[in-house]
Amino acid sequence: MQGWANKMGVMVLACLAGAVASGQDEQEGPQTPEVRCTKCKHQGRLVCKQHDSDEAQLEDQVLYCSLVASCADCQGAGFVDCPRCENEPVQEALRLRREASARSAKHIGWVDEIWNKGRSSPDVLRKVETEHFILVWEMEGIKIGRKRKNEHETMHIYAERLEQLFGDFVETFGARAGEWRKKSLVLVWYLPSDQMDGSLRFCSNASRTGVKLLGATPRFSVCASKQNFRGDEDLHRSLMHNVTHLLLSHQTPSLWIGDKKYGWADEGLAHWFEYRYFEKCTNYCYTEQNSRVDFRGGRYRVAVRKMVARGKQPGVGEVFSRTTDELTLAEHAVSFSYVDYLLHLDGKKFNALMKRLRSKEVTRDALKRIYGTSPLKFEEDWKAWVLETYPTR
Repeated sequence: MQGWANKMGVMVLACLAGAVASGQDEQEGPQTPEVRCTKCKHQGRLVCKQHDSDEAQLEDQVLYCSLVASCADCQGAGFVDCPRCENEPVQEALRLRREASARSAKHIGWVDEIWNKGRSSPDVLRKVETEHFILVWEMEGIKIGRKRKNEHETMHIYAERLEQLFGDFVETFGARAGEWRKKSLVLVWYLPSDQMDGSLRFCSNASRTGVKLLGATPRFSVCASKQNFRGDEDLHRSLMHNVTHLLLSHQTPSLWIGDKKYGWADEGLAHWFEYRYFEKCTNYCYTEQNSRVDFRGGRYRVAVRKMVARGKQPGVGEVFSRTTDELTLAEHAVSFSYVDYLLHLDGKKFNALMKRLRSKEVTRDALKRIYGTSPLKFEEDWKAWVLETYPTR
């Protein structure tokens, strides 16, 4: 899937290296570009006439986009070869890009097959494929920042956000991308009826709000109508939280730990990434869309510090024994803080700890094996760290 991108990178670097070498050999006069063409501004390619310039640029960041894949002119690349100049590296990159789009169309064809099974009028879902995700985006345009973006732009923006999460996850854990065997499927619907149908077809569980399939087959389907999300930030925050669950459960060895007394780690990490991007947490699994669920406005660090300062925090024995469903609101906040502390100590060790938990090792034993501490000593050190580092307001 990535061959075209890698080859293009090599080609561009080769051209740059050649230009540098030429500059070293010829000390006089300005450098003359290898290809000079005013029509394409020396780029060797032109924006396809069927697409806007800004939107064509988006295609460089993905493997496949259903909104341009069927274009007879660019064949999914967003650009066409400039007819007035010869730029072999760019021409080759465009060829590889078109081939990659065609391969991806076949590779993810199963998504439309599942969606259209039993339908008299087949439909093509709006979707994009990236290095680590397949994103179905059956949404209208939404306002992002101060500008309203159309459905094509928003689909690519959210695909980029998902890739950012994956990259941050890997970096935080000191992990390898190869530890995830499948791409996560994320489906975002506007119509509640599509969400009900799609969640049943793809996640085997009909839900009007959101539902996940965790472990060996990572999928998340959500209805992003205004009834469930007030706008872009709410939806963005929900996806960061829920897709973190997908990534944690699918990482080798694959297992959802939330129903096996490891709820503190399952929810704690999802809250941690949510807090990393937004500095507040508003998602609580299986009740994510319930606007009445809230704990101190989602400002977990302030809330946890107050609990610890008053000696009112839930005990470590209780928190370590809960499934995700059983966590109270206060335990959600403390779970976030446990993860916050352990990642502060060592992200690679936390990665190793999660692998032990996915191998069904008891938290107490895994904590001793990886961090060399007991639950009681961990709690003592964690409380001291919270009081020293967390804000008071």
